[in-house]
Amino acid sequence: MMRKRAWLQWATALAWGGHSGHSSAQQRPAASAHAPVWPSLTIFIPASPGGGWDQTGRALGHALQSTGAVGQIRYENVGGKAGVVGLHAFAERYKGRPDALMITGMVMLGGIALHRSALDLSRLNPLAQLTSDYLVVAVPAASPLRTAQDLADRLREPAYKATVVGGSAGSVDHMLLGMMLRSVHANPAQFTYLSTGGGGQASKALQNRQADWGISGYSELAEAIQAGQVRPLVISSQRSEMGLPSLRDVGIYTTLVNWRGLCAPSGLTPPQLEALQALIDRVVTTAPWREALKTNRWLATYRNAPAFRRFIETEQSTARVVVSLLKLNGS
Repeated sequence: MMRKRAWLQWATALAWGGHSGHSSAQQRPAASAHAPVWPSLTIFIPASPGGGWDQTGRALGHALQSTGAVGQIRYENVGGKAGVVGLHAFAERYKGRPDALMITGMVMLGGIALHRSALDLSRLNPLAQLTSDYLVVAVPAASPLRTAQDLADRLREPAYKATVVGGSAGSVDHMLLGMMLRSVHANPAQFTYLSTGGGGQASKALQNRQADWGISGYSELAEAIQAGQVRPLVISSQRSEMGLPSLRDVGIYTTLVNWRGLCAPSGLTPPQLEALQALIDRVVTTAPWREALKTNRWLATYRNAPAFRRFIETEQSTARVVVSLLKLNGS
């Protein structure tokens, strides 16, 4: 069975190995003693470089290449509207193509709900959930907010106003801001949400003092945190994590977990989907992928295709309710 599956992967990949796209590519070193099972693969990232999806896609590509599973990896970034722009581009360009995978996540479900997209992930082939992580609220290094309790106290002041930077409108960052304000009965009209293309841009906005505080995944702010350019105050987990108090610890009774996964294009045959599933099943057990989880402080929350499809159905319903309840808008 394993020999048959390996042959199926190789044969499927070979049929598409000659594809050439408008994307950055990384070639596996030619010195390897064995030919890769999969000659070429495109990882489509529906966000700007530097954010969490970009980090996830490139970490996955590195693991696939360094373990010899894939020869050449092409990365394509198409950002906009919490991944909705990229979703439409991927669905159109890669239909029927078994040599491409798209990074997705809770952010995209928020974008689908916010922008009322007619296209959602049910029109693709959800393949696997890869990771989960928590969000952190961070401030510029010189901010007068020194602790999580300082933030909680200011949020409860009727006159407090702030500019908050995060990912795209409708993203998990945007959702968490709305949930925090609702929890402490703050007036949303007094808060300006500065949307960006991802955590990398949000980090730069904080460093440049364009916002009073920001919300992002820890891994997306890690470099700036380590350099002392921004300071994390609080985390969106149920209890304290990574040396940070939880929102609940300071009386803001809300939690939120972000997650990221993979979709394959529509129009694939069952054998093609089986081959892609086998490829991902294998890579998530490898040392390079485990190292990426550790380095980025991601939680290993792998789900295969059937479980992931059910999970997405529930999460999309949740995203629609949250976006509607919090009256988020796309401005």
